[in-house]
Amino acid sequence: MTFAFHRFSTLQQATRRRALHAGAAIAASCLLGFTAHAQTPFPNRVIKIVVPYSAGTGSDALARTIAQNITERTGTSVIIENKEGGGSLIGTLSVVKAAPDGYTLLIAANPMTIVPSQSSKPPYDPVKDFVPVAKIAVIPLVLAVTPSLKINSLKELIAYAKANPGKLSYGSSGAGTISQQEMEIFKQAAGIDILEIPYKSTAQAMNDLIGGQLPLFPVVVPLVQAHIQSGRARGLAVFDTHRSPQLPDVPAMSDEFSSPNYVPTPVWYGFVAPANTPPAVVASLQTMIQNAMLAPEVKTRLVTLGAQPINVTNEKFAADIKDEYEKAGILAKKLGTAK
Repeated sequence: MTFAFHRFSTLQQATRRRALHAGAAIAASCLLGFTAHAQTPFPNRVIKIVVPYSAGTGSDALARTIAQNITERTGTSVIIENKEGGGSLIGTLSVVKAAPDGYTLLIAANPMTIVPSQSSKPPYDPVKDFVPVAKIAVIPLVLAVTPSLKINSLKELIAYAKANPGKLSYGSSGAGTISQQEMEIFKQAAGIDILEIPYKSTAQAMNDLIGGQLPLFPVVVPLVQAHIQSGRARGLAVFDTHRSPQLPDVPAMSDEFSSPNYVPTPVWYGFVAPANTPPAVVASLQTMIQNAMLAPEVKTRLVTLGAQPINVTNEKFAADIKDEYEKAGILAKKLGTAK
């Protein structure tokens, strides 16, 4: 009986030792795996930039230019995925739902802050659902006037609109767009009444402006530059705090008009990542994008697109997103466009 008990005790001790050794081996394996994962450099696989518009748009051209440079310069493959629809909503939501690991980015523009403001139940929060990576460029809107309208300056426009409320009209791309937002905010600041005419096509609005059927049209510099230079349209001001290098003779809105709490906003472009993307990964992405912006071929491409490169901190980028989201929400309520 004593021998049997001793043998059973010995077996227990051996089993316990094997279990401890196995546990130690598993723990060591997990630790090694964790360490290897933690030390894996970023990036080590393909980075995807989601463009929430169709190919050939300004956002698409900028994203492809940056992606190509990073790929050629670093060897890291950066691909573009166009996910248009819903006024940028479909592509934007796909990034909100993506893993916050730095391998999915969104090239964002003003609609990222405007689109959710048009809903009483916003589909996403541009402040909480994203982390800024790099704000890279702006393209100002120009307040263009048809030549048949004998108005030669912004001051003349304001004086005429005040004397003739509701007699002027402007073309826009519709509710929730940057052209509507900037024009409506300007109207409120100046205290003038100019009717909005929504257009489905920028080209049609431009044709009507040149033809004299549309008095005013806030439109991005590249689309109206040639018409202003040829005299088929006249630029009253750019919606920015400084002049556009492409149209140096057209004053900035801030040069011609000032009002408390009014700051004109150009069309801007930048990259954002899903919320909770690690700061170190964001910093790596920011460096890659900023280095790309310094490349001569990228600078040349920006000029052809009418874009002005900018370099602001991500803290400033985040503050801009917050301010613009709040501004868009206030305007949507005033106009009754929020659904």
